[in-house]
Amino acid sequence: MGLSNKWVRWGLLNLAIVALYGTLMRYKIAYNFPFFEQKNLLHAHSHFAFGGWVSHLLYTGLTLLVTPFVTAGRRKQYQALVFLNLLGSFGMLVAFTIEGYKAVSIAFSTLSILVAVVFAGIFIRDRRCWPASHPSVPWAAGGLLLNVVSSAGPFSLAYMMATGNVDSSLYLGSIYFYLHFQYNGWFFLGSMALAAALLPPAFFSLKGYFRIFIIAAIPSFFLSVHWAGIPWWLYLATIMAALLQLGAWIVLLVRAKAWYHQNRPARPSYRKHLFFYAAAFALTIKFVLQALSAIPWLSRLVFGFRPIVIAYLHLVLLGVYSLFLIGYYVARQMIRITPVAKAAALLLLIGVICNELFLAVQGFAALAYIPVPFVNELLLGAAVLLLGGAAGLYISQYRKQKAGGY
Repeated sequence: MGLSNKWVRWGLLNLAIVALYGTLMRYKIAYNFPFFEQKNLLHAHSHFAFGGWVSHLLYTGLTLLVTPFVTAGRRKQYQALVFLNLLGSFGMLVAFTIEGYKAVSIAFSTLSILVAVVFAGIFIRDRRCWPASHPSVPWAAGGLLLNVVSSAGPFSLAYMMATGNVDSSLYLGSIYFYLHFQYNGWFFLGSMALAAALLPPAFFSLKGYFRIFIIAAIPSFFLSVHWAGIPWWLYLATIMAALLQLGAWIVLLVRAKAWYHQNRPARPSYRKHLFFYAAAFALTIKFVLQALSAIPWLSRLVFGFRPIVIAYLHLVLLGVYSLFLIGYYVARQMIRITPVAKAAALLLLIGVICNELFLAVQGFAALAYIPVPFVNELLLGAAVLLLGGAAGLYISQYRKQKAGGY
């Protein structure tokens, strides 16, 4: 357990680094800062957010879940893979910052993909060690498989970069492929695997929910590539996939609300589960937006504006998965709740809300060709809030204070 606690603290440090890079990029936009290439910082920021923050804590969580059912030797293998993923993530952070998308950064990216493949192979092989009724197994295995599938995107990009034969449509398609199967595959199913271990079995006793989400994840990719001119039958499949996912999620929320009202404690502590509520709300917005993006003219209109795309990506990465993971490790008592931690968590949540609000204002103002004064400065302020919250949360785990509940 001690090593796992250290991995969680590493995750919080990595979140602070992600926020630091976000702040630096926002400062370069708002003011003159000649050092570092903005594109290199963007690559470093995004790859480290995926590998060093979200994937790192998902691997850590799945390792904790599988630990009681495997041998000591196998546990060491899982821990070694968590370490190698961290090594690859920090390697990408440094290499992308210095040189961009070149040999060293591609090598570390390949290391992270190899970790994903090996972790998925070992975990799926160890399924027979789990109790047959354990609710996390299908979600975890499905998420790990889609994590491997998503690697086709970076390999395609690396091939184009290495050969110098860059096709714009294939380039964009490769990026969207990777993002889709990370956001809607690995991150979502991996998070559901962790949630399944916390929630009552009644929520995950039916395999139908898992089947809906993993099957729909494949055709819903084509929501991202309307411009590719997909045939009508595939377009119809994407609409059905988006509506199925939205419907399944709403049913899960209704069941969760009904269960909560039946089992509500005498003195419910809403603050204790604040991050879970916020993540569920953000995920609901995500599924609604995904369904709306099935309308071609609306998709072209809205997602043709970079601020709206960035707002959507941050809604999912920060609003859904980052808040969920913090809430999960608080619930597992692997993030200590001290006065500093409570203040930092609140600051982080405010930063997420402000970041989304300012990005939405910037994006919809761009639709109407209305300039928004000081919007870049406001976004920089939101980035500073995120940095302060993330750094404070990390520091709080090293301060010797009396822990308490929310």
